[in-house]
Amino acid sequence: MAHPNLMAILLCLGVAFIAIKAIEFSRIWRRDMERQEELAVVPLVPVDATPSTDTMLRMVLNHEALLVHHVLNDSLSGRPGQVAQATGAFAKAISQVTGEFNRFFSTEGLYRVVLPAGSTAKDLVPAVGGGFRGMVKAAGSTRISGHATLLPAAGIGATVAAGPLIATVALATVSEMFAQHQQNKKLESIQKAVQSIQTRMSDEDRAVLVTAEQQVQKVTGYLLDRASIPKISSAPAAFGDLNTLANRWGERLVRWTETVQQYSHKDRVYGPELMLALTGEKEHAEQALENMVAQTYEALALRARVVVLEKVAAESENQNRSLPHVEAALRAELSDIAAQQTQLTELIDDLSAMPLDSSKLPVHVAGRGMINTRTSFARLSKALHSTPSALPILDQFDRMILDAAPTSDGLSIITPEENTVSTPEA
Repeated sequence: MAHPNLMAILLCLGVAFIAIKAIEFSRIWRRDMERQEELAVVPLVPVDATPSTDTMLRMVLNHEALLVHHVLNDSLSGRPGQVAQATGAFAKAISQVTGEFNRFFSTEGLYRVVLPAGSTAKDLVPAVGGGFRGMVKAAGSTRISGHATLLPAAGIGATVAAGPLIATVALATVSEMFAQHQQNKKLESIQKAVQSIQTRMSDEDRAVLVTAEQQVQKVTGYLLDRASIPKISSAPAAFGDLNTLANRWGERLVRWTETVQQYSHKDRVYGPELMLALTGEKEHAEQALENMVAQTYEALALRARVVVLEKVAAESENQNRSLPHVEAALRAELSDIAAQQTQLTELIDDLSAMPLDSSKLPVHVAGRGMINTRTSFARLSKALHSTPSALPILDQFDRMILDAAPTSDGLSIITPEENTVSTPEA
C-alpha cells in the first residue's frame, strides 16, 4: 500500500501539472487573440439586413463593399502625414464601422481601408504625367491573415452612409498623396532640363499656382474632417483662378500645335522665325519656351489633383453619393487633361524632329543659336517623357489602399514608401 505522504506528493504534482498546462493554454490563447485580425465589410450599396458571410464575400468581389482591416502586428511602413481628427467625419466613420472589433478603435497596429478604386488611380497617372512603375504594393504585404475574422460593419443601417463617405474621402486622400508625389518628381526632371524655370513667369501667374497648391493641402484636411469644403473657404476661388490659367495656357498649346503644323511640311525651317511665332520673343526665345512648357505641365498636373478633390467635395451634398459615380465623373475630366499632357509632349517631339536652320538662304547653316534651340528641344522631350515611379497604393487586385495609424488625436494618414522592387509599367 502506498505511503500517504507519497500519495499527497503525487496529488500535488498532478495539481501543479494541470495548473502549468492551464497557464500555458491561457498564454497560447492570449497570443492567438493578439494575432487575430478583424475585417469590417462596409457596404457601398443599400442592404436590407445584416449580410451572411457568403453575401459579404460576394459584395467584396463585386466591388459593392470596402474593407476596413485592423492589422495588429504589422510594421509601420511609411511616413505619418495629415491627421484625421477623432471628432472629424472620416475618423468617426471608421470608428462607427469597427464597432464589433474586439479592440474598438485601438491604438495598436493600424487601420487599412481597402476600396475598389484602382481605376481612378490609373486614370490619374497620365493626367499628372507620371508612371505606373511601383504602383502595386509588394506581393504579400497586404495579404489578409488566415486568422482574420470577417465581420459585418457595426450597425448596418447606419453604415449605408458611412461606406460611401469612407470610400470617397479615402479616394481623394490617397489620390492626392499619389499625384503630388508624381508631380513633384516630374517637375524635378523638367527643372533639371530648363535653365531658369521661374524667372520669366509673371508674379500673378506664379501666385495662382502657389495659392492653388496651398489650398489643395487645406481641402484634403477639410475632407478628412468634414467630408466637404466649408462655405467660408477660399479654395473655390483659388481653384477657379487655376482653371482660368490652365484654360489660357491650354489655348496657347493649341496655337503652338497649329504653328508647328504650318512648318511640318517644309524641308528647311528658319529657326528664329519659328521661335518668334511660338514665343513672341526675338531674344532668348528657347529659354522662354522652356519656361512656358514647364508652366503648362505644372498647371495641368495641379488641375488634375484639384479635379479629384472637387468631385469628392461635390458629392458631400449628395445623399446617394456613390464611388462608381465619382469615378465615372473623374474619368472624363482626367482623360481630357491626360490628352493635353500628351499633346504637350508630342508638340516638343515634333519640334525636336524639325529641320531647323539659322539662315533664310537655301544654304544649310547650323548656327550656334539653332544648336542651342535643338538642344533645348531634346532636353525638354526627355524630361516630358520621363515617367517618375509611383507610390505603392494598389494591391495585386487593383484595390486602392489607405493605411491610417491610430493616435491620441485621431488617425494619422500614412504616406507609403516607394517600392524598392521594380515592377513593369502598366
